[in-house]
Amino acid sequence: MKKITTTFVMALLLVAATAHARIYIPIDQPSDRAFPIAIPDLKGKHGKKIAEIIRNDMELSGYFRVLPRSIFRGVARKEGISVETIRFSFWSAIEAQALVKGQVEVEEGELVITLRLFDPYLKAMLVGKQYTTDKKHMRQVAHRFSDEIMEALTGIRGVFNTKIAYTAVTGKGRKEIYAMDMDGHRPYAVTRNKSISISPSWSPDGGKIVFTSYMQGSPDLYIVNVGSKKLTKITGDKGTNITPAWSPRGNSIVFTSSVGGNPNLYTIPSTGQVMRRITHSHSIDISPAWSPGGNVIVFASERAGGLHIYRITAAGGDVRRLTFVGYQNDMPDYSPMGDKLAFAGRDLGTFDIFIMNPDGSNIQRLTIASGRNEHPSFSPDGRFIAFSSTRDGAPAIYIMRADGTNQTRVSKGNGMLPDWGPRVK
Repeated sequence: MKKITTTFVMALLLVAATAHARIYIPIDQPSDRAFPIAIPDLKGKHGKKIAEIIRNDMELSGYFRVLPRSIFRGVARKEGISVETIRFSFWSAIEAQALVKGQVEVEEGELVITLRLFDPYLKAMLVGKQYTTDKKHMRQVAHRFSDEIMEALTGIRGVFNTKIAYTAVTGKGRKEIYAMDMDGHRPYAVTRNKSISISPSWSPDGGKIVFTSYMQGSPDLYIVNVGSKKLTKITGDKGTNITPAWSPRGNSIVFTSSVGGNPNLYTIPSTGQVMRRITHSHSIDISPAWSPGGNVIVFASERAGGLHIYRITAAGGDVRRLTFVGYQNDMPDYSPMGDKLAFAGRDLGTFDIFIMNPDGSNIQRLTIASGRNEHPSFSPDGRFIAFSSTRDGAPAIYIMRADGTNQTRVSKGNGMLPDWGPRVK
């Protein structure tokens, strides 16, 4: 892939450095207090498309209110992109608390994209970047600057340049692993096994995905190199091996296997080799997920009758039940900060997404829509959750803020079992 060259555009005013240190949007800010931001089309070739991508990112986040272009189009066309050429009094008058400006130039067949973020009230530039790339990668450039906007205004870098892996139905009796940008664009097939391949889980470096496939008959675990699509089988042909999850350190994978009779949790090195049993239950243990530190595993189990969420140490001890309400709680996922657990549960007849503290307290419902809402997966910054839903008919991938607001469909086609990938430089 072509390298994207990035250059910092230095702000000359001391006030810019002071403004950059300020947190404009608290992470826990309610969704009804969206931050007004103006994003005019960039000047030059492809400038409209790049601005559209950034505007969509801001709306998708649920933190911003993107001002309509109709109220500033004429002014934006007459202005430049430097502090000296911007009518900050106009932008503050229309209550834009942040302003994105930029231009695209063509030099020796490459695109030189300059993007800047301003505070209209302080008349200061908060972020200035210049990217050299080609047309193929300008979407990636736009996402990168969206990440810069989030970091400048919230103190935490965005996740717009990340990907979501998922399972897609590709034909009768066929499912393949796909991946897409987090906004749903550029979906592509990671596997082409012409079989049933499900339950993807990213490696911490974003270079590989482990998944379950029936391509050789019985369900086994495979690892695919996302770049080369090289496949490696890591479990044998004994038992049912499903719901894998890659450890935070990248050296181990936890999954459910029936190799010992009942479905229990096992770990296996990412290189394959010898499986190690973690749980010893006479009931079903399924859908494991690691804590951010890798020392705890949460999972769903029927050991108390109905399916509920449990936790266990990675060494296999100190089993604790976390949920006591609902009758089918499954698919838990840890927030990257370790402060929350999301899971899918049934208490009103269909599946919805819930969130709770790691000790099982303070359970809150995040979805309440028609259809099934399942398979929650936190974004790398913990601010968003991807999930699958049948609210529009066929299952599709949606994202929402971690408080349940701004639920938005992102997949263009069908999709289920999402796993949000890591940040990758």
